[in-house]
Amino acid sequence: MMNNRIGRLELLFWWTASIFCAGIMLAIVAAVTNATIKTYPLPILQAIPLIAASIFMLKAALSRFHDIGWPGWGLLLMFLPLVNVLTVFFLAIAPGQKNANPYGEPTVFLQRLRKIEVKAPDLPGVTAVR
Repeated sequence: MMNNRIGRLELLFWWTASIFCAGIMLAIVAAVTNATIKTYPLPILQAIPLIAASIFMLKAALSRFHDIGWPGWGLLLMFLPLVNVLTVFFLAIAPGQKNANPYGEPTVFLQRLRKIEVKAPDLPGVTAVR
């Protein structure tokens, strides 16, 4: 699950994953119910994946606001027409704070998968490769 602070890359990951999973779930619901995906009226079975994706996307935006150092009230900008588009661009472009803030320590996305530098013992005649 997401931390209290996430970076730009992790925001894009969570948004893409939410949209992708909602699309898969909508396709499964359409196949099981033998119905097409309709725009209006939206049946409840088709609304559930969209609501779940929206909740994950809003949580990711909230964590990104925390990474920038803004309070959670900035999330209300996501509900204003046209302002929400500018807010998404701002969240994708603005760098997070480098140091700890009231919302926690800065995180490194996929920290476990990044290369961990291991110091080799000093051997005579052997040079380290970086």
